Amino acid sequence: MAIYKKILLAIDGSQASDQAMAKIASFAMPGAAVRIVHVLEDPLTIYPMINEDFTYIELLREVNMAEGKKLLAQAEAALHAQGYAVQTSLPDLRELGGDIPGALKAEGETWGADLTVLGTHGRRGVRRMLMGSVAEHFVRISERPVLLVHPTEQAAGRLGHEPPAAPEQTGVLKRILVAVDGSELAQSALRQASALAKEHGGEIRALYVNVDPFLAFPLLGVVYFQREPMLQAAADQAANVRKAALDVFDTFGIRGDVQIVDLETRDKRVADLIREVGKRWNASAVVMGSHGLQGMQRLMLGSVAEHYVRIADRPVLIVKS
Repeated sequence: MAIYKKILLAIDGSQASDQAMAKIASFAMPGAAVRIVHVLEDPLTIYPMINEDFTYIELLREVNMAEGKKLLAQAEAALHAQGYAVQTSLPDLRELGGDIPGALKAEGETWGADLTVLGTHGRRGVRRMLMGSVAEHFVRISERPVLLVHPTEQAAGRLGHEPPAAPEQTGVLKRILVAVDGSELAQSALRQASALAKEHGGEIRALYVNVDPFLAFPLLGVVYFQREPMLQAAADQAANVRKAALDVFDTFGIRGDVQIVDLETRDKRVADLIREVGKRWNASAVVMGSHGLQGMQRLMLGSVAEHYVRIADRPVLIVKS
């Protein structure tokens, strides 16, 4: 049984959105319904400095609308040829108000999408610095799973990072890396990833980053004088996470493995280790919950998902519930 039957695809004509469209074949079988959305922005909100020349603004709006319709038609033809049931939508922010993430969220909720797919860092230019990433904003407000696809050229060119390993060919989901932390949302992400692995016949690996408790909470060194009990508790947690992951694999009738890596230095964060493991294993995609264990641990370590989305070099599926 297909896990994703109704997929919302956001496009803007950028390299990132083109690659996002190509990745649909890795997550959904032919016959699935795909709704392609291109959000039409109001030039008045993009270029407020020219709001006195309404003739020019309306001309620009007509050009943007024509371009949007052309993008939708091209994407529809490409996905229809692959065997998908395709719909298109061109929501207009002048009529709807709000912003692109809000319009995408409304489209997904109204249509009942199982998954939203979009590229990161699309055609935004300087406005991205002013307004923030549409993808990051959408992940924060979405209540449904989100697949983010990074343009490979950008992933390769990030300062301090080597080019990613060659991705698997389009339409193949060979290796799925799932970040787990013992939270229920991480278990939900592992269940969705296990269903994908079974559906596509791919390998799956659960990754747990064991953070030194004295690294995460420096004050523990003052409050607790016995270091060994705290380290033993961390080891017990890692063992529990391993067992829980193996139980999920057994439930789905698939073979999977669990990798535990230790974070023992402040020079790296959990997301950095996830990226390194994904690269070494040449994962086709990384799956994780939108947030993990809460309370002080989240305040101290920050949101792993938010950090990973910014540095990811391969598709990342964010599970929301």
